[in-house]
Amino acid sequence: MSRSPIRVVKVGGSLFDLPDLGRRLRAWLAAQTPATNVLIAGGGELADVIRNWNQRFALGEERSHWLCIELLSTTAKVLSEVLVECRWIDLFADLRTCLDDATSMADLPVVFDLQQFLYDVEPTTQPESLPHHWGVTTDSIAARLAEVVLADELVLLKSLLPPADAKDFAALAAAGYVDDYFPHIASRVKCVRYETLLELD
Repeated sequence: MSRSPIRVVKVGGSLFDLPDLGRRLRAWLAAQTPATNVLIAGGGELADVIRNWNQRFALGEERSHWLCIELLSTTAKVLSEVLVECRWIDLFADLRTCLDDATSMADLPVVFDLQQFLYDVEPTTQPESLPHHWGVTTDSIAARLAEVVLADELVLLKSLLPPADAKDFAALAAAGYVDDYFPHIASRVKCVRYETLLELD
């Protein structure tokens, strides 16, 4: 039996400003075509704290990168609490098992803690690992995860839809809608969509 489609969904950190994020996200998921939904959380305000500390204390981009990765475990945990009905997975091997289950699309969405994947799995996976600098945010990390698990689509959920005149990945990066590295990796993802929760009632 073939596996269910895989959808990686990056929930932008700015969406954590919504007091009804859980309701909006559940409604959005319910409106999607059947798939195994793997949700990752953006860094939002916590990543901004590290940016400010880097400027203040000269932490360096490498160290700042990994501090932000550690904070993503916190935003992922908050996302799982907000979503309520979900499966929490923090080991890539467990995620792989879930994705290989042909019946998993009928189950709950997965909230995936990226930390072990980024420390242990992603650097050893072809074709190339992510660089560790401010040009890589959860936009590119989500694309990398989608590439590694052979996802059928990647969805970036953000506060805004992309600019109408941004016709390709490079233009989106130039407009600041995605991070600088995203055009490099997004071309290796089967399908990329951009959506917002703010238009949901």
